[in-house]
Amino acid sequence: MADRTEDAEDDHDERLVARALAGDGDAYGDLVRRHQAPALRLAATICGSTEEARDIVQDAFVKGHRRLGQFRGEAPVRSWLLRLVANEAKNSRRAEGRRFMRQRRFERLRVVASAPADVEDTVAAGDEAARLLRTLRCLALADREMLGCRFVAGLSEQETAAALGVPIGTVKSRTARALGRARALLEPTATTPTTEVAP
Repeated sequence: MADRTEDAEDDHDERLVARALAGDGDAYGDLVRRHQAPALRLAATICGSTEEARDIVQDAFVKGHRRLGQFRGEAPVRSWLLRLVANEAKNSRRAEGRRFMRQRRFERLRVVASAPADVEDTVAAGDEAARLLRTLRCLALADREMLGCRFVAGLSEQETAAALGVPIGTVKSRTARALGRARALLEPTATTPTTEVAP
């Protein structure tokens, strides 16, 4: 049943793309509204700022509109759009440089002091999303990107692979490693690292 629902959603997205390419001015807006919420969550996870995430998502969706003719249907429209969002967020994140490093140093201290015991329980519980986001912002960019796709945007392993342009095996291994690093940060006995992970 879930697969049929996902297939129906994908078919609807593809029809919206076709309508947009045919000149329907409202179709792309409908597409944006359908995927705006997970796009905002993903961008906020990667860049660490809800306010900045809005600008990132807007820029990514504008680029998506310009590149709509490049969509080939090799992945679901949702994955294609979220890949644009992830790339835009990564570019923005890299541009922040040292300012973010100073913010993250303070944030890490705060997260370690108030962290829950088990990151998987946090991921599984939707009402703990805010606490998870604070923790994710202390991780390296690649870890935030992977966990953001899988657990914040709610993408399947296959959708994450399509969104990030990596094999599904890479998604599995990188997710496991990222969860391990997050768990180490969340453990009550964790200490603040003396070195910063490059963004």
